[in-house]
Amino acid sequence: MMKNKKSSNKKTKLWKKVLRGVFNFFAYVYRIIDKFIITPIAKLMMVIMKFLNTNNKPLERLLNNKMFLITLSLVLALISFFSVDKIANTMMNDSADVIYGKEVKALYNEEAYVVEGLEKSVDITLIGRRADLYLANQYQKDEVVVDLRGLKPGSHRVALKYKSSVASIDYKIDPSYANVTIYEKVSESRKVTKEILYEDKLDSRFSITNTSFSRDDVYIKGAEYKLQQVAMVKALLDVTNIINPSVGTTTLKDIPLVAYDKNGNKMDVEIVPKTVDATIEIASPSKEVPIRVIPEGDVVFGKSIDSITVSETNVKLFGDMDVLSKIDYLPVSINVDGISKATEYNVNLSLPSGVNEASTKSVVIKVSLGDTKSKTIDDVSIATKNLGSGLVAKADGKANSKVSVVLKGTDSNIKSVTTDTISAYVDLNGLGVGTHEVNVKVTGDDLKIGYTPTTKTVKIIITKEK
Repeated sequence: MMKNKKSSNKKTKLWKKVLRGVFNFFAYVYRIIDKFIITPIAKLMMVIMKFLNTNNKPLERLLNNKMFLITLSLVLALISFFSVDKIANTMMNDSADVIYGKEVKALYNEEAYVVEGLEKSVDITLIGRRADLYLANQYQKDEVVVDLRGLKPGSHRVALKYKSSVASIDYKIDPSYANVTIYEKVSESRKVTKEILYEDKLDSRFSITNTSFSRDDVYIKGAEYKLQQVAMVKALLDVTNIINPSVGTTTLKDIPLVAYDKNGNKMDVEIVPKTVDATIEIASPSKEVPIRVIPEGDVVFGKSIDSITVSETNVKLFGDMDVLSKIDYLPVSINVDGISKATEYNVNLSLPSGVNEASTKSVVIKVSLGDTKSKTIDDVSIATKNLGSGLVAKADGKANSKVSVVLKGTDSNIKSVTTDTISAYVDLNGLGVGTHEVNVKVTGDDLKIGYTPTTKTVKIIITKEK
């Protein structure tokens, strides 16, 4: 009995709460109507009445009639109600909305299989009441899924489904089906190679001399036919990620790995791990060499170059060490053709291939002239150059083994020249067994002097090596 009484009391209290809630709701609605409809309209009528300020007694009595004002307010309230009802009906009527580019989620064993042919995203047309459409658009977690679990390797036509949180919404997926191919996933080990990006942005005095990775080999995973197309896996070293580059060792973290085919096209395969770390050695190889001025052309008749002075006699070159080791001097050419007095040249240095930077970019060269004198050097031995393999060359008699050389230059320059500073030679490139008449060429250490052989050609006998 006590339990029944307690249950009855609870029900009574519940009904009282419900009735109180209903009463409060209608009271609230009445207050809203009174506040926003009846009272404003009444005030409007009062304003109109004051504005008219007329002695028209019937109109005044009408406007002062409480029943008339209530009736007028009710009519306006009904107009407002039907307007709101029309909007509500519009919200309740069926409509359509489109969600573009919704990501497609495939359900399958990603460790064992590879799926191709599936669209990454689709468009979804939602159909339903506007209120429901609005609600459906708020659920960002709704997914488009395709269930591939249980399917064997091969080709399949599968349906895409939209997991909507609003059951009252109808939907249409475009495309709604997909033709997919399922492959077994295989893996292979590949060696990591480097590719340096934006190396030209590195200080030209620096060069990357060595690179090592946190691991030399990685695994690529995917369909077997795709793995067979992978020619290389590269670590993309971005030089711009090196903070304050300097000589020494630096480390770059999480360098992305990319697979390429033989044509350099990026391959869509899985790489494990996706990144590696790299230790980079930065060096600044350099070599100091003399600047050698090479005059080109002939100065005015009767004059010769007396001296050549350069603002910088030596220059430090920066670049690849293998290239620098083969450079003994930096040639700088100037055109002296036809000059008749002392001349000054401002010359920008041209760097050989493989040299990135020089300690100076330009030099000032001054050329002075003097009167031309001549001198003859006798008995300069003639050497041979570019003789073919397995062949032997000799002069056809003593007269063809030596030559006299006429020097032309200023007196101070030619008086110090000896046979040791002059080279005479013949170029035998392309010549075979037999007797050949070849041109004699002469050079000297001092480029301010002109060297002319008195004998233009000599006879050389070429035989096979015994």
